Amino acid sequence: MPDLRCAAVVLAAGASTRLGQPKQLIRIGSESLLHRTARLAIEAGCSPVYVVVGFEAEQMRKELAGLPIETVFNPAWQEGMGSSLRAGAHEVLQLDPLPQAALLLVCDQPRLTAAHLHALLTRHAAAQTIGHIAITASVYAGRTGVPAVFSAALFSELTACSGDRGARDLIGAHAPQVQAIPWPAGELDLDRPEDLATIEAQF
Repeated sequence: MPDLRCAAVVLAAGASTRLGQPKQLIRIGSESLLHRTARLAIEAGCSPVYVVVGFEAEQMRKELAGLPIETVFNPAWQEGMGSSLRAGAHEVLQLDPLPQAALLLVCDQPRLTAAHLHALLTRHAAAQTIGHIAITASVYAGRTGVPAVFSAALFSELTACSGDRGARDLIGAHAPQVQAIPWPAGELDLDRPEDLATIEAQF
């Protein structure tokens, strides 16, 4: 377990309009992507784990039953991912003592593993001895994004996110302070019906 006190924020409030059904409830085997993502954050050693819900919030809460997580309702979920990031980061800022970092995750990465999350946390913990690393992020499809670990110094900036402007903008704004971890498996996400067909064929 990395020597890092890290909370986790799982963004799970959207309606998945392009997909045509809630991606959070797509199942891999017997487990939904929502349950799986939250479980992996727990297995990676994060605590507490916040899951931000909005669309069909009660159904999402039922899907998470039995997991040691806390749900956060985002009444502004229709504004976009940035509003959910803001809601989750606000909860992290209320913690006492404040964690050293927060791991940000989404629910549409079916190849996510606890091993990758553990690698992010371990590398982020090691980088704290260097002093200038504020974000440890995943790299896939030529882009840097989530899952990503944000140091406590950036928590207030996370709470300033709005609309559909999410973590990628913040990562870009702090590019000199970002260390990137290659994660080719992250190229497979779930946004369109054809993506669902690919996932069903592979899993």
